[in-house]
Amino acid sequence: MSKFISKICLLAMIGLPLVSNSQTQTLNWLEDINYYAEKVKSKHINPFHKLSESEFDTRLAKLKAELGTLTEIQIETRLLGLTAALGDGHSNYFMMSGKHRHLPLRFKYFGNELRIVAATDDYQHLLGSTLVSINGVETPELFDRVKHYLVGVDNQFSRKVRFEYYLTLTKLLIGLDILKDGEKAEIVTKKTNKLHTDNIESVPMKIFGNIESPYVTRSPAVELNDIGMPGIKLGLIDNSIAYFRFRHYPEFEQVVEQCSALQAKLSSSKAEHFIIDFRGNGGGSFYSGLAFSSCLLPIEHFDWLTGGVVLTDGHTFSAAMSNAVQFKQLLNARVIGESTGGDPNAYSENYNFELPNSKRKLSLSIRYYPFIEQQTDALYPDIHVSPSWQEYEEGVDAVLLKALEMLNSSNKKNQYSYQ
Repeated sequence: MSKFISKICLLAMIGLPLVSNSQTQTLNWLEDINYYAEKVKSKHINPFHKLSESEFDTRLAKLKAELGTLTEIQIETRLLGLTAALGDGHSNYFMMSGKHRHLPLRFKYFGNELRIVAATDDYQHLLGSTLVSINGVETPELFDRVKHYLVGVDNQFSRKVRFEYYLTLTKLLIGLDILKDGEKAEIVTKKTNKLHTDNIESVPMKIFGNIESPYVTRSPAVELNDIGMPGIKLGLIDNSIAYFRFRHYPEFEQVVEQCSALQAKLSSSKAEHFIIDFRGNGGGSFYSGLAFSSCLLPIEHFDWLTGGVVLTDGHTFSAAMSNAVQFKQLLNARVIGESTGGDPNAYSENYNFELPNSKRKLSLSIRYYPFIEQQTDALYPDIHVSPSWQEYEEGVDAVLLKALEMLNSSNKKNQYSYQ
């Protein structure tokens, strides 16, 4: 009882009405917001490196003053935007830690075109279509409105990647007045120069999470095998190139335990080159990645003068971006693909917490890692390859093909030099 009375007193002190749309909700969110502010200021290693503390306080005060007139979704959207304004990819408000639904579609950029690359059974006819608008808001304006609410962002590349995903989150679209709560979304798409309109109902996360893209890589064909390091698979290409698809991070101990077996497998293959594919890897523990690199270094039949190859894209973030930078040095690697979504000199590591009443989950950056001397915003590839829609549709992995072309060219040069 005393806790409830103290909340009532707090409302009165800041001038909020004692009775609102939902007095209990208002009181609980007020406590959550104060808790959030305290954590930002006490746990983040440098919370106001981009947004000033005065602006942070002003936005918080405005939010608290308007609590009685806002829906829960609107409150969450404001907190999401405020966390995004902190300006680093490891400070996150996880809007999906509460109830949420998604449009049953998955989007991907090809140049400036945002295409539908996966859908539930009811919307298979939209596959390959370019998004024109949602509820009358055209795609470029959608991006301009949503970009200020995107968390997990270090640069323009991860911003586009996050937009591809967050555009499906109907709770955010409702919070930005693009959708009305409970209504279907009017989606206008274009395919072969014809416009098509669909009224689409959102689906729960359980359905959205199981949507798979029908577009699969067919060229080059690589048979992948487990190596006892969860998240990393190995394929041998022409028995001369070891291709590692590094999608997720195993535990450090798992890498160490399986290292001897991997070395034995590589030694028996006599592979001369290696490719480490960090595309689609959002991070983990870069110490596991360093352990993995140390496992490769003793392989004497690798061509260390030519060095390895690392593949990256806009999803390459956090530890994956860090390891990509480190492998350029440790493994004499060249980077091929698209620029990373992670910044090599960035705030990192997570302090995780949840708000006491709403139970929404958040994270804050608690370390700063400057991995390269020069100021930059991404690891830019040595050879830039951005797959086209046609290549993606036909299952052609243009990035991997470019890496193989480069390594084959190196082989010919080395053979010539040895004659």
